[in-house]
Amino acid sequence: MTSGIDPLALAAFRRTEWVLDALPRAIVVTDVDGVIVGWNRVSEALYGWAADEVIGARISDVVELATQPEPRSEVLRAVVGGQTWTGDFSVLRRDGTPFRVFAVVTPLRSEDGTIVGTVSAADDVTDQRLAEQQAADLSQHLQLALDAGDLGTWRWDIATGAVTWDERLERLFGLEPGTFDGSFDTYLSLLHPEDRDDVLRVVRRAVESKSSYQVDHRVVWPDGSVHWLQGRGSVTLDGAGLVTGTIGCTGDITATKAAEAEARRLATEARESAERELRQRERLEFLAGLTDASTGATDHREFMRSVTAAAVPRLGDWCSLHFLPDAGAEVELEVAHSDPAKVEWAKELSERYPFDPTGEAGVPAVIRTGRVEYVPDVDQRVIDQALERSTIDRGEAQKIIDALRLTSVITVPLTTKRGVIGAMQFVSAESGRHYDLQDVALARAAAGRIAEALENIWITDEHRFISATLQAALLPPSVPSVPGVDVAVRYWPAGEAALVGGDFYDLFALTDNRWAIVIGDVCGTGANAAAVTGIVRHTVRAAARHSQGHAAVLDWINEAILHSGRDLFCTTCYATLEPVADGRHRLISSSGGHPLPVVVRAGGEAATLGEPGTLLGAFDDHSTTTAETVIGPNDVVVFYTDGIADLPPPHGLDLEDVIALITDAAASGTASDIAEAIYSSVIDRLPQTRRQDDIALVVLRIDEPTGERRDRV
Repeated sequence: MTSGIDPLALAAFRRTEWVLDALPRAIVVTDVDGVIVGWNRVSEALYGWAADEVIGARISDVVELATQPEPRSEVLRAVVGGQTWTGDFSVLRRDGTPFRVFAVVTPLRSEDGTIVGTVSAADDVTDQRLAEQQAADLSQHLQLALDAGDLGTWRWDIATGAVTWDERLERLFGLEPGTFDGSFDTYLSLLHPEDRDDVLRVVRRAVESKSSYQVDHRVVWPDGSVHWLQGRGSVTLDGAGLVTGTIGCTGDITATKAAEAEARRLATEARESAERELRQRERLEFLAGLTDASTGATDHREFMRSVTAAAVPRLGDWCSLHFLPDAGAEVELEVAHSDPAKVEWAKELSERYPFDPTGEAGVPAVIRTGRVEYVPDVDQRVIDQALERSTIDRGEAQKIIDALRLTSVITVPLTTKRGVIGAMQFVSAESGRHYDLQDVALARAAAGRIAEALENIWITDEHRFISATLQAALLPPSVPSVPGVDVAVRYWPAGEAALVGGDFYDLFALTDNRWAIVIGDVCGTGANAAAVTGIVRHTVRAAARHSQGHAAVLDWINEAILHSGRDLFCTTCYATLEPVADGRHRLISSSGGHPLPVVVRAGGEAATLGEPGTLLGAFDDHSTTTAETVIGPNDVVVFYTDGIADLPPPHGLDLEDVIALITDAAASGTASDIAEAIYSSVIDRLPQTRRQDDIALVVLRIDEPTGERRDRV
């Protein structure tokens, strides 16, 4: 490529390249055809190309523009016309990253004035342009904020005393635009006389402490009207940290001040009404707290503890709840106080002086009569009457009364559809509070809510107790010892419902050295499921003791359920265990639709045993397979029901998850340890109270052949 620059001139130019390298800008020299003939070190750093790579190449091939429109034609027109072009454009570095440059492109002339090329000087202004844009945005945002808040701005220069206001600030002070003369004295003259000293004091303190400030004050407009303004300012400092003045903004708060004054007036007039509303709100919150206590309680004793605790100190320093579950039953008592030591003291007193249903006053009388007892002021007359009625030694009774420091008492009955089931007593003591009729109304409302809830929870407790008793009857009362085998069994009911579950297990001897293991799950809960559970357990024992094989035992179960008329089905796993030699045992298992037992070898390998088969009690014909394996010392076998795995997403477990869980638990130690480890892992995923299905486990762990016989739980 031929350059338009005279060779001698070019040589002379190149002898001055060291001068170009010393310049702080990127210098690029081209001929009239755009061929690069000069490229200094700053250009290398800026564009990413070394000089020996670009000399002789076209500038358009080296410096690629990052944005459109194309500015090269504009530059070319200016330079060809003998003009210097100045401006910004975006280019790409050699590695493809874009950046912004500010360039000055000047025509290069020969001695006779002919334009023979160009010289461009460029700087990277990416950060500078970004900062300029951010400053512009900030300025715009500031102006928008000032406009939105209708705020005027000022600046005060201490050295000159000059005060600069914008037009909006002039308007806020009642002046026409451009009429403020910029003097501090004029500013002071516009302040309300009663506020002038306060404003000066606030500004002086800010200047002394070099801090920001806020001041609310009044101004008097030329027409005599008074307006409220709020000024927010900050001091300005020079490089040495000396105060040079203040800047800030001001807004009109006249409407706000008027509203505040009106609010104070209304507050004064409505104080008594507000207090009544407050008490009503507290009453509702208190009653709502009692409702929350009832929903979170798991049994009626916990409910009694929760509601008495919720009443302290809102309705008394002391609260006691006396519950009479049935006529003739002992009264159950819960006491609450903010001091736990006093609660213990009260419980000791109740043990020393049991409840006397014949008492003439207080809780006994309220339970008998169903009438509220209200003592607004526990004075000496009331105390003397209590001492006369008391069956306790008078001196001891006086000590108790003195310790209590009673001031007021409310006792209300707990009444349900079946009558009075107890009473609540609210006592004011060390706080010195005296109850009024509104407190009595609140106590009665609380008792009304508590009574029905307490009775319902107690009935649920009774049902739960009956169900637990029935469930226990469906499980073996104890598990026999199996020589050479560590055995653990577990049953965990699901949720909080008081229904009998359908999960069951059994372990019994067939001969002196042969044992039967059964685990199953009847669909559903309640009496029907309990009946089928009983049928299955007794059928298994009968079939097994008549020397029926594994498949035949399941056939018996299937037929027994079909002829029960219960319209239910179940899953069952039936297995036998017998010793063979060297501490090893033969395990034979058949499953009727039940999860297969998991065998974990001493080395940690784990697998299921057998095939699932079909449900029992669903069809006349069903299929089962019988599997056999030998288990040795430290091997573990786990029989389980599907309550472990059958959970709603994302808590459910697939078979691989169950095997992994049991494998991890198998390293826990004894069979009992393994059972608890399985349960801990299961409830970590979803607490048992939130589950819909029970869990039953039978865990076998083969002992080392020591010859010892162990009893297992």
